[in-house]
Amino acid sequence: MTSVLIAGDEKDDEFMHMFRDRLSETYRITYIKNKSVYQWGSGYELLAADYSSYSELRTEGTVFLLKKSCIPDFDFPPGAAVIACSENEEQIKALKSCQTHVITCGFGKTDTFSYSSLSDERIVVSLNREITALSGKKIQPLEIPLEIPEGISIYSMIAFTALRILLDDFNSEIGELI
Repeated sequence: MTSVLIAGDEKDDEFMHMFRDRLSETYRITYIKNKSVYQWGSGYELLAADYSSYSELRTEGTVFLLKKSCIPDFDFPPGAAVIACSENEEQIKALKSCQTHVITCGFGKTDTFSYSSLSDERIVVSLNREITALSGKKIQPLEIPLEIPEGISIYSMIAFTALRILLDDFNSEIGELI
């Protein structure tokens, strides 16, 4: 089982919707949010916990998915992977002293993930440098054309795609492109 810890505004449900609507097609997801537990899908198990902040973290091999507005005020466990919004200067500043692997998502070519094309309904997400998936596979730079679900921000779409690539999501349309 892989753990994905999501941090940021409690009212922001974008990641919850994408886990339910997209990842549940290939994963068994247990999603914890607002004192509620949801389960969707079947397959490899993912645990997702969605809180505004965390008081204590004793985990290994965890992926953190930061919402765009999140300013992390907690310590990340060593070796964690953090998917962050490069456009949020406060968020990036808070991550500078962390001993984590930060994967930036934004609108610039210097970000690990950005986009090369955008319309009202579609986005082409770009991986701009090699990364290593949780499986250990090296993923080379690539571009992934995707539909943007209604109500999902550009950052959330890019960050969610980064998560899927880290998960080495081979049973999805992303896996077919790699």
